[in-house]
Parts: sequence; structure tokens; C-alpha cells
Amino acid sequence: MKKLLTILLFFTFTSTSFAAMSPRFYETEILGNWVCKDVYPGYSAFEMIRYKKDGTWNSFGELIVDFPVEENKVKVFYSALGSGVWEIEGQNLVSMIRTIKVTNRNHPWLEEYFSLQDEFNLNEKNSEEIVVLSDDYINLQPSSGNPYECYKVKI
Repeated sequence: MKKLLTILLFFTFTSTSFAAMSPRFYETEILGNWVCKDVYPGYSAFEMIRYKKDGTWNSFGELIVDFPVEENKVKVFYSALGSGVWEIEGQNLVSMIRTIKVTNRNHPWLEEYFSLQDEFNLNEKNSEEIVVLSDDYINLQPSSGNPYECYKVKI
């Protein structure tokens, strides 16, 4: 009897562990609305993103960039609206931007020299490793760059 209980507990534990790592787990847990922040010196991004069951996403947010102008840095505020598609591959969130609109809100004259809109690649897959995913938190590691985090919100 004790051996049977041990086998049952082992089976339950391993089944739960494998289920938590399955793509289906990630697909289910990622659905919904997330507030993400990505901050490092000279750059801040705050985004509300909605992952939908049909494999699409849409987002809006704000980017703040320290833009070098001669010997000074100008803090430039951008608004961004985007949409695209997403999927889970292994332990990675793979997304693609289909549309994006970036608007310089406080120094539009800079667009003559640099357009942040042009820095986004449309229809190109972007893979980020899911480092942590729970009911209300996700930590993502892009293939290049710093990790960032998101918190699930109810709207």
C-alpha cells in the first residue's frame, strides 16, 4: 500500500510538472491583458498588451528615449499602437508585428533626423524566452537585450 501511494504521488508530481511546462500551459496562461515595463538607462517603455485566444495581440503604450542632440540629451516621449500575431514554440513566446504607429509627442522636429517608427520591423518573427510565467506575472528574455516583466491586469 505504501509503495502504491509513493508511485501515485510520483506520477501526480511528474504529470503536474510536465503539464506546467507544456506549450498548452503557456498558451492558456498568457491569454489576457498585461502591463509590461522595460527600463534601462536612456530608455523606458510601458505597454498594455492583450493576448487573444485567436493568436492575435494588440497593444498601446509609451516610450521615453533620451535622444542625443549635440552635447545634450533630449527626453523624447512617444506613443505607440500596435497589433500582430503570437504563438508558443517550446518555452518561447514568438510574436510578429503586423501594424505599428509610433508618434513623437513632444519634439516632432526630430522626425526629420530620426524616425522611431522605422526601427520596428513588420512581419518578422521575434522570439523571447519565457523565464517565469504565473497567473499574474511573466518575465521574458529577448534573444538580444535585457529581460523585462509584465503583470496581468483585469479590465
